[in-house]
Amino acid sequence: MRTLLHKLLRNKTKWCFQKADLTETTEELKNPARGWYEIYSFQVEEKPDFQSLAWCVNSGDTIALVLLDIGAYREKNLDNKALDNIRDILRFFGDNGFDIVLRVVYDRQGKALEKEPFFFEQVKTHLQQMMAVVKAFEPKIFVFQGMLIGSWGEMHTSRFLASTKLKELWHIMKEEAGDMVYFAVRKPAQWRLLHPESCGRIQPEFDQMGLFDDAVFGSETHLGTFGEKTRETAGWDNPWSREDELKFEEILCKRVPNGGEAICGELYPETGTVTGTVATLREMHITYLNRAYDENILRLWKQWNWEENDVWQNNSVYDYIGKHLGYRFVVRDVEVTPVKEYSKNVVVTIRVENVGFANFYQEAEVLLEWKDVNGRLRAKNVESDIRAWESGTIQTISCEIERVNCKLYLSAKRKTDGRRICFANKTGRGGWVLLGRIMDA
Repeated sequence: MRTLLHKLLRNKTKWCFQKADLTETTEELKNPARGWYEIYSFQVEEKPDFQSLAWCVNSGDTIALVLLDIGAYREKNLDNKALDNIRDILRFFGDNGFDIVLRVVYDRQGKALEKEPFFFEQVKTHLQQMMAVVKAFEPKIFVFQGMLIGSWGEMHTSRFLASTKLKELWHIMKEEAGDMVYFAVRKPAQWRLLHPESCGRIQPEFDQMGLFDDAVFGSETHLGTFGEKTRETAGWDNPWSREDELKFEEILCKRVPNGGEAICGELYPETGTVTGTVATLREMHITYLNRAYDENILRLWKQWNWEENDVWQNNSVYDYIGKHLGYRFVVRDVEVTPVKEYSKNVVVTIRVENVGFANFYQEAEVLLEWKDVNGRLRAKNVESDIRAWESGTIQTISCEIERVNCKLYLSAKRKTDGRRICFANKTGRGGWVLLGRIMDA
């Protein structure tokens, strides 16, 4: 009798899992908070022609660098007209699906010493006014670059770079903006200045401050972004050598974004290599780059071919870099196993690799989805913090569901707006990647 019952149960539970083709794709993924960007500049005292602007924006990008010139207000507070224009500009880019990298400047000609306010109190007031706007638009703003000061807003060539002044500005930004926006300073040394050394290491309590580098590959020091002395010789608050700074950024930018512009330095055409270029961008964890500047280095990347024998063979280095900016998730393997013998529940185990240069820095929901026997779409949250899917690592995630004949899908979506995060598999469509099918054997 017991043997007969065993056979009946075994026959009832015969099933199999047919894994989908998980081949990696080389397609561009229009994912949020990463990728190439263009710069859109505005003088805040003038109302933009949004109808004309709508024809100019690059609909293929998900990031836009919005540069607001407040130089006309160097001796006075931003008035209601300027603030209304700023809100309209941010609303336009947010409504058109862009994550905004925002930079507010007094100068766009390299003449900050002439164009900045004479009194530091005016800079502080402008920053307070801007933080109120940033807080109102925080779901749309990805990164706020700089602190208003310096030529082109790049925090150099300014009378307001003393440590006491930078700390005052950073205090305003932390206290008066929202919790979702990332901030960025121009140099790692400036980050360290605002984050006192703790036991010789980066403080374990990361805040919202990252980096931006508008001179990547411009020289050995990225045109002054780095220094020449070793970390031990220079000390915590001063610029370090390229080697030490890149090690620092590799740690820091696992938690906060880094982006900017690449420049073709004088020696780069002779000394630059595919391997070295990609290794640097990966070590810096670059999330976004200017697609229009510097044309010389971008042209080189378009001429270079990818050298590795993998799915990217015969692609240009430009294409490889663009598609690896930020995060890029690929499902590598899937297994479906019973919770226990004869159980109606199964565990779906998924291995996901982040092949991108950087991480995803915002909160997201990871979902296992399937259609039941009645054709109804069902979903279950996978308990995993997508921000911890670090560049160059493979994460193993799992979820228990009831076993039914169905197709299984994996998806992820950003919590702030529900925007889908696409996976780099050929079976991925519209934010869903097909994992396979559970069926009766």
